[in-house]
Amino acid sequence: MKNLKFFYVPVLVLVFISCSSSQKVISSWVNKEELKEKKYSKVFVMALTQNQSSRTIVEFDLASTLMEQGYESVKSIDALAGTFRENSNPTKDDILAKVRELKCDIIFTVSLLDSKTETRYVNGSSTYYAPYPTYGYYGGFGNYYGYQAPAVYSPGYYTTDKSYYLEGNLFDAATEKILWSVQSVTYNPDGIKQFSATYCKLLVSQAQDDELLK
Repeated sequence: MKNLKFFYVPVLVLVFISCSSSQKVISSWVNKEELKEKKYSKVFVMALTQNQSSRTIVEFDLASTLMEQGYESVKSIDALAGTFRENSNPTKDDILAKVRELKCDIIFTVSLLDSKTETRYVNGSSTYYAPYPTYGYYGGFGNYYGYQAPAVYSPGYYTTDKSYYLEGNLFDAATEKILWSVQSVTYNPDGIKQFSATYCKLLVSQAQDDELLK
């Protein structure tokens, strides 16, 4: 069996934003000594969020992605149904007891570390500069004004960029030791479904780069 990891996800209710969406890994770390000669086969997936819809989507996508890689998986939303409430959440011991009862040997968690919002001004139109006589419109006032005026007087607008910083951690269910940690940033997500699907692909790609998946 391949070596694998478990994700713990405090995931957010992602909003729709009219900017380009992207995700990237900014750092990762592997506990090579702890992973040496170990094999894992069953993953317990947790997405910790107050929004049950987001939790369901993320855990489903993570579990599906893990199964595609050859690992059996259990979703916390199924195993711990009804235990997460506003003022009463399961304890660490409760979770570990369920993990071991289900014979999961690894836990995968993803959590939101930080979120940032930045508002910026976008010019209405773009224009390009090059000294005379690079462009033909420099030849006369009429041509020059006809080219520059629409760009100069076109109204601009303000847009809001959202950045979400997430961390995925993989733990050995028996020893509780961390095996893998990966930090990523998501810019301007289009919504929870799109975010979740892309995030899972990003994790698999990084796991392959870190030689956790063969």
